[in-house]
Amino acid sequence: MAIYAISDLHLSFNKEVDLYHIQPEADILKPMDVFGWTEHYNTIRDHWLQEVDEGDTVLIPGDISWAMKMEQARYDFGWIDQLPGRKVCSPGNHCYYVQSKAKVRKALPQRIEWLDGDYTVVEGKVLVATRGWNLPGDRYWEEERDRRIYDRQVGRLRMALEVAAKEEPDRERIAMIHYPPVSKHSSNSEFMEVMRQFGVTTCLYGHLHGGATKEAIEGEIDGIKLHLVSCDHLHFRPLKLSV
Repeated sequence: MAIYAISDLHLSFNKEVDLYHIQPEADILKPMDVFGWTEHYNTIRDHWLQEVDEGDTVLIPGDISWAMKMEQARYDFGWIDQLPGRKVCSPGNHCYYVQSKAKVRKALPQRIEWLDGDYTVVEGKVLVATRGWNLPGDRYWEEERDRRIYDRQVGRLRMALEVAAKEEPDRERIAMIHYPPVSKHSSNSEFMEVMRQFGVTTCLYGHLHGGATKEAIEGEIDGIKLHLVSCDHLHFRPLKLSV
């Protein structure tokens, strides 16, 4: 039983669809063709079916659906539910349908889990998740706008890890954060400090696309393996984690 990861699926189905019978003009609200993602959902499907078995787990850290409301997002989650494996999702910056964690969880198919400021156990390992935010020092950082949200997201990560450390002290720890926890312009962050403090060994993030992925920081830093898993960066193929 393996663990895979892929984020930023950016789905936008407008009704229930079958994995193999999607009509782009009739079934898609927001095509991604302008970004070169022509019928990317079919590519994700094919790669997912090649890689993932029913007993595996797929981690999806954010930007899953373009939907504004959960009533619409359920079509995208319904499509994901048809793919093999257990799925664990967490929010991104475009997850506008998220009004509350409880409402999302209530609406999701049984085989899809939602994490946001808390944890679950995946393949014997603790998995924590939160959205993250822009980092101080980054080009898009605005102190007055971003500081409060940044501090709150760091606090949510800390809270999840504190509870996990108390309840599951002996398990390896993985973190999902939609935004990068470190960047070329912000060589350290409180997200990284919290993960180091609690012994996180692997951190998955998305959010970056196209040319921005060239600046992504991956590999091991201070004992934490960083993986950018936005779907275009992975060529729409779930990444198998060596954890």
